[in-house]
Amino acid sequence: RDSIYASRQMGIQILPPDINNGEADFSVDEGNIRYGLSAIKSVGRPVVRAMLEERRTFGPYKNLEDFITRVSSKEGLNKRTIENLIKAGALDTLGGTRKQFMSIYIQIMDHVNQEKKYSMSGQMSLFDLVGEEEKADFQIRMPDVGEYSKENKLAFEKEVLGIYLTGHPLEEYEERWRKNISAVTTDFVLDEETNEVKVKDNQKVTVGGMITEKTIKYTKNNKVMAFLTLEDLVGTVEVIVFPNSYEKYSSLLNEDEKVFITG
Repeated sequence: RDSIYASRQMGIQILPPDINNGEADFSVDEGNIRYGLSAIKSVGRPVVRAMLEERRTFGPYKNLEDFITRVSSKEGLNKRTIENLIKAGALDTLGGTRKQFMSIYIQIMDHVNQEKKYSMSGQMSLFDLVGEEEKADFQIRMPDVGEYSKENKLAFEKEVLGIYLTGHPLEEYEERWRKNISAVTTDFVLDEETNEVKVKDNQKVTVGGMITEKTIKYTKNNKVMAFLTLEDLVGTVEVIVFPNSYEKYSSLLNEDEKVFITG
């Protein structure tokens, strides 16, 4: 995750994983970094290898139905794999929105499995009886459901990739964020060239961002304190909240809350 933030600071774009242009691992795509397909949650290397092999042998996937038809027999492929590929944006080049894909992929998988059963039992389906040109009429149409909100798309990316990839929930608050902070999260990171940290001991600073992780601890006197991970538009920093402060502000200190913190 830290190297992704570093790349962004260097002006290198991080592109979503892509079934037609990406690889199993992170790869370079026109000077930018393409997220690796194997880095998507619940998408194992064997199934990624099989999907890439299919693509190299028979060419790019044309649409969602073509993709599911061609990979449905691959070992390790299940509904969770397809769902997480959609959520990660890996199927964005297949001519539809993530919301359309999520609302139709199970129907396509069931349809493909049904066709397989027919062919295994030697039965012909209506699809087999028509010429190549008419086959387009039998393709499953994308439902008219639009696209997820930016917030939803980002939440899905975070769920399956561990980071927000195509944007950040804080972007719409950037002006307000910059006005109220005296430091960003990367100011707390050791600069390897100068061997120094931008902020100094005992300096009072205000940071702002989203709470992405929260761990509760109990002191010897059984008082509650917390360790938070605060994420802003450039990186993350750990925040330790001692019992007195935690007691005062605990209702504000939950995951996904957007906060300013002075310390």
